Amino acid sequence: MNATRRNIFSLSPIIRGLSRFNFRRRQECLTILRWLDAGPGEDILDIGCGDGTYTARVARAGARVLGIDIHPRWLPFAQRYRSSGRCSFAHMNAEEMDLPAGRFDKVMSLCVIEHFNRDEAVIKHVARVLRPGGRFVFSADSLSNPGITTAERSRHQRRYAVNTFYTEEIIAAKLDRAGFAVEKTKYILHRPLDLALARASWKLDELPGWLGIVRALATIGLWAARAMAAPFSRKDAVPSGGLTLLVQARKIG
Repeated sequence: MNATRRNIFSLSPIIRGLSRFNFRRRQECLTILRWLDAGPGEDILDIGCGDGTYTARVARAGARVLGIDIHPRWLPFAQRYRSSGRCSFAHMNAEEMDLPAGRFDKVMSLCVIEHFNRDEAVIKHVARVLRPGGRFVFSADSLSNPGITTAERSRHQRRYAVNTFYTEEIIAAKLDRAGFAVEKTKYILHRPLDLALARASWKLDELPGWLGIVRALATIGLWAARAMAAPFSRKDAVPSGGLTLLVQARKIG
């Protein structure tokens, strides 16, 4: 490994840590964790766990958590650095979930469902592995802001391998077919400033990998800009769209 690659590799944990300030993800993740309301002794499944950051965070609340993913880069990191007595990880395709029926009290997933080719197969598996009355909380790409253009949606779909953009109506129908009742939904990142900052962040995502630290620091700058503007934002009516849709549903029966 040459010196340049060694330097980049040594910075990767720092870049990974700084990515928590990504304004596109921060509100989404914190809200989903609050809705999940993990408690001691609960069995929880995290679909698309990535590097295990939030899986481990849920485990620290006292829950037993299994994170599943198929990513060849992040899952080994999660298995090596995030595993604990209450937190474990497995390589598994959620479309073909091979887990016992009724094993979990709750299931969480952070902006993963939009990437599946067969999202309804995943939702049916979630219903199967949940106990009666179990909770499913997740986030999904929506890009339903009035200011989003068709070209931007198409570019986002190609760049981030998105198969489906969700609205409240679309996800409610899919959940209903799998035996879920929607308890609440919320669009986030729906203001013009959010869209302007998102456009800037999409540009940052196009930077080459060796500029990762630049991208991470610039992402913090976008987060700071949004945080400073938040106190001056108008309290709008309930939004009809947003960059991301948050959902909480309960298994019927």
